[in-house]
Amino acid sequence: MGLVYNTSMSPSKNELVSAWLPKQDFYTGKGTPKLQHIGGFRLEDPQGEVGVELRIYADHSDTSDVVYHLPLTYRDAPLPGAEKYLIGTSEHAILGKRYIYDAAGDPVFIAQARQLLAGKTTAQHHSQSFTDEPRIKLKGQTAGKDAVIIRKPVSSASAGDGVIGYWENALGQELTGLVLRTA
Repeated sequence: MGLVYNTSMSPSKNELVSAWLPKQDFYTGKGTPKLQHIGGFRLEDPQGEVGVELRIYADHSDTSDVVYHLPLTYRDAPLPGAEKYLIGTSEHAILGKRYIYDAAGDPVFIAQARQLLAGKTTAQHHSQSFTDEPRIKLKGQTAGKDAVIIRKPVSSASAGDGVIGYWENALGQELTGLVLRTA
């Protein structure tokens, strides 16, 4: 289980994601998103080199309040061949320069998501060090499968097999839905 640093990043994750998100084909907003981090969890890199965070955001730029699921990875050096997945770089107050990627293109995320689906790793709390996240559940037959990111999760009794995540709505109520489905 990993250490979560209570420190600053410049630019912040929200700033980087807000600039990157409108360029993605799954973005349905108009203009610059107004993001609020409302849920998610972390996965651990067994080598301790790559940060893996599955972030859920609400976009308050209009009245629709769309929810986006944006897994990110954090590295201390560029990931060769992954330029198209680079969201940007940020200066971490403790760790220094971080290269932040859309996790869909990071082999560490892909491997750890597969381990999660196989029940061989545990989801970690998104903001507390050394803490499992028991609200993250597996649904259906997930072992031996690859994970597909659900970019716009919906709160429901999700159809299909995969990982059930959680987030909070504007009233502070906890919602759950499929965030990774099996392939």
